[in-house]
Amino acid sequence: MTERERARIRRAISLLRTQRAILLERLEEINENLRRVPNPSRARRELLAARASIREALRLNAAAIRLLRSVL
Repeated sequence: MTERERARIRRAISLLRTQRAILLERLEEINENLRRVPNPSRARRELLAARASIREALRLNAAAIRLLRSVL
């Protein structure tokens, strides 16, 4: 593997870490909003769906970082 390829992988890992930080921040906001929204409501269902989606994105993000690190 060339140094150029390694640099590209490092940049990709860096971008994935940035994405992870943004996703974690958004997840925190959703959890905070869930505390204020009444239980049986459409807004709550939408927030729960968004939270599940972000959790899945975080799982995939971590897997991508692991894979890229293993290539290095």
